[in-house]
Amino acid sequence: MPVTLNKNENSAFTNSESEVLPKTPIEKTDTTVKQQTEQSNNIKGLSAVEMNDPNSIRITVSDTQAPLVVLFGPPACGKTMTLVRLTRFLKGAGYSIAPIRTFRPTSDANYADICINFDSMINSNNAAESTNRISFMLVEVLKNGRRLCQILEAPGEYYFNPDEPNAPFPNYVNAIISNSNRKIWTIMVEPNWLDHEDRRNYVSKITRLRQNMRTRDDVIFVFNKIDMTPFVRNIGSVNISYAVKDVENLYPNIFIPFVNKNPISRIWRKYNCDFVPFQTGTYTQALNGITYQEGPQEYCVRLWNRLMTKIRG
Repeated sequence: MPVTLNKNENSAFTNSESEVLPKTPIEKTDTTVKQQTEQSNNIKGLSAVEMNDPNSIRITVSDTQAPLVVLFGPPACGKTMTLVRLTRFLKGAGYSIAPIRTFRPTSDANYADICINFDSMINSNNAAESTNRISFMLVEVLKNGRRLCQILEAPGEYYFNPDEPNAPFPNYVNAIISNSNRKIWTIMVEPNWLDHEDRRNYVSKITRLRQNMRTRDDVIFVFNKIDMTPFVRNIGSVNISYAVKDVENLYPNIFIPFVNKNPISRIWRKYNCDFVPFQTGTYTQALNGITYQEGPQEYCVRLWNRLMTKIRG
């Protein structure tokens, strides 16, 4: 069901003046560091050669026509659970979502297994199970038998590793950047992420990514964990202007590479990118692990509507 947004919520990147918010202090917790270390050492499905040399990682995107939605972000930023939540929403809305089995070599037994058990894994309430098993994943989204797009999930360590902020992209990421598919880069940000230096380094990596994008590529910044901010008025209603300012404060200059330089359209559109708040769900520690309860549908509607605008070109 479509969600009607307030007019101001669609003007996040206009030239209207907004109040600057105070910067939110962020602490790097032991839990966060532990999660990132564990994830970087536990990328399932890679061969020993690929684990030791990321430049040897092999992927194949056979369909060079359908737009490629790339979930881009560091480890533990919510990319996998965004895919899980969006998949649940789209299935409920009458779309078909299925993994593309030719994406990884047949030697990747983990990828073959998650392709076979994709539906049960997506529907699991055990969040840890879903995030631990998905390392690489390429899914197709179809409506009435027509492939609308492909959504790519890959390990955040190879997009941006806080421990190696200046590491170049491995070959497979460069192959994704340079292939002929029109790409929609969904760049993940969140309110409580590491230290100021880490966030500045992440912005530098995004700047390098921007320099290698094609002119027909699109960018959507996804402000995940919006429920952990004070900008939610009620479910599905977010003060976008304040949320944008908070991201600008936390990640200085993050939108600068996307400044609209067109002398006419920049009057009403400050940046050549979009901004969408999102919530994957809620997570509760239980005896058998972390249980997952999916978040409000309104955030999925907002994100999918924006993606569809880009998919249609």
